[in-house]
Amino acid sequence: MKTFLLPTVLGGVILFFWQFLSFAAINLHGDAQEYTPLDRDILAHLAELNLEEGMYALGSPSPEERADPEGLGAEYMARMEGQPYAVLNYQLEWRGDMSPNLIRSLVMNLLTSGLLIWLLGQLQNPTLFRRVMLAASVGMVGFMFFPYSNFIWFKNPDIFAHLVDALVPFSVVGFVGHAFLRAST
Repeated sequence: MKTFLLPTVLGGVILFFWQFLSFAAINLHGDAQEYTPLDRDILAHLAELNLEEGMYALGSPSPEERADPEGLGAEYMARMEGQPYAVLNYQLEWRGDMSPNLIRSLVMNLLTSGLLIWLLGQLQNPTLFRRVMLAASVGMVGFMFFPYSNFIWFKNPDIFAHLVDALVPFSVVGFVGHAFLRAST
């Protein structure tokens, strides 16, 4: 149990700390969190619109266009060609208490690490190289499934930061997992 629990906790802390580095200390994702001097005007206008909290793909077809098979065809495409579009994640109020988010993030990182350590323990003929490659592959699967798939459509400016997030901390957890799992055999 010690050979599973200890590397799981250590891996979870590594993933959690990496997220702090990536999003705050080093700020690899800064391109996706740019400041605009128009932010107060934009937020004030959105508040005036009584927009419901949620995420919106601005420029998407309306429900009426979606209901009409012709609406999603050439007419919609012609109308949108060359036009701006945006993704808006609108929240009604800022909450400064980061504690619940930090706790959820830590729990998620511990679960991620636990699953990864379990996978690393399933390898036959485990070597450091195979375990680190498996861990990096898990990170890449996550990267390709969400951040890169999202980038294909919405051109997230921090795509390379997500790639680094998929490779660096997962490889480190693979290295740590190997050290602990090797010692147990």
